[in-house]
Amino acid sequence: MVIGKESEMDPIPASLLLVVATEAALRLRLDWLERAGYKVSPAVSLKDVEQACHSEAFDIILVADAVEPRMKKAIGLTVRHFFPQAPILQMGRIRPDIDGDCFVTGDSREDLLNSVKKILRNDDIPPAAL
Repeated sequence: MVIGKESEMDPIPASLLLVVATEAALRLRLDWLERAGYKVSPAVSLKDVEQACHSEAFDIILVADAVEPRMKKAIGLTVRHFFPQAPILQMGRIRPDIDGDCFVTGDSREDLLNSVKKILRNDDIPPAAL
């Protein structure tokens, strides 16, 4: 009998919704996040966001800055409808332009991965202050 085997199992990876404006941006960020061990659902349109929100739950939503401002507002409203408490991380922003529990981060790989990790760990970070 092996004792402690269950504690050695990998934890369930965090589930992320990644919203970007272009396929090129999607491939790059998807690669970064998946290599870091996250389960990522991509979206390039509001329809993709709605379908993803209907089919699964997310620990965090990531929105690229290149997404048009009106689209960001619609994404924010859609996400808040399904997941009122889910944090939204806006990449490449200094100030958020989505209402609610929003954070901002730089657009580099390191900024993105560090910010996601801090939010998921529930570090004591005021919104919009990464």
